[in-house]
Amino acid sequence: MTDASDASTPPRPLIQRRNLGDDVYHILWSRIVSRDLHPGEKLSDVKLSNELGVSRTPVREALQRLLRDGVIETRPHRGFFVRSFSGKDIEEIFEIRAALEALALRTLVLRSPDEDYGWALKQLDEVAEIIASAGTEEEIVCANERFLEIDQGFHMFLVDRSGNERLKNIINGIWAQIAVFQKAGTHVPRYIEIALRQHREIISLLRKKRHESAIEALENHNRVMKERFIADLAEDAREAEAT
Repeated sequence: MTDASDASTPPRPLIQRRNLGDDVYHILWSRIVSRDLHPGEKLSDVKLSNELGVSRTPVREALQRLLRDGVIETRPHRGFFVRSFSGKDIEEIFEIRAALEALALRTLVLRSPDEDYGWALKQLDEVAEIIASAGTEEEIVCANERFLEIDQGFHMFLVDRSGNERLKNIINGIWAQIAVFQKAGTHVPRYIEIALRQHREIISLLRKKRHESAIEALENHNRVMKERFIADLAEDAREAEAT
C-alpha cells in the first residue's frame, strides 16, 4: 500500500550512475538557473541527498564545485546558499568575459583565419524564425531557451577553437554564473533582438576577415549586454521598493 504522502513528493531526477558528483552538480545548477532554487535559498546537503536519493558525499562535491564557480556562497556557521547577483557582480563578470573572449577570438583567427562561420548564420536564422512564430507562452519559453543554447554555443565555440584549455576552464566557470541571470534576462526589453543583431555583425565581420573589427564588435556586444542586465536589475529593485 502506498503512503498518501507519496503523492505530494516530486519525482526524483534521473541520475546516471557514472560520476555522481557531476550528475548532482548539473541537476543543482539546472535548478538554480530555472529558479527552482531561489537566490538566497539555503542548500542543505542532508535535504538534497534525500531528494536525489544519493549519499551526502556527491552532494557535498557538487556544492563545492558550485561554490568554486561562484553560483552559490557560504555564510559563516550557516552553510551554503544560492547566490544573488548585484549590479557590481554583473559588471565584474562581463568585464572578465569581454577580456577573455576577445583573447579567445584573437587566438582563433590566428589559428583558423579561413573559418567560414556559415553554420553560425544558419543557426541565427533558425532561432529568429522560431522566435517570430512563437505564439503561446510555452512556445515563447522554448524559443528563448533555444536562443540561449545558440548564444552560448557560439561564444563557447570561439573559446573551444582557441585551443587554450586554461582559458576554456576559466570561461566555463564564468559562464556558470552568467547562465544564472541570463535565463531570467530573456524578458529584458529587446534583449534577444539586440543580441541576434550583434551576433550577425560579429559573424559578418569574421566572414569578411575583418578580424580586429570583429573583436571590437564582440567586446561591444559584451558591454551592451552588461548594461542591459544592470539596468534591468536596477528596475527590479525600484519595483520591489515601490511594493
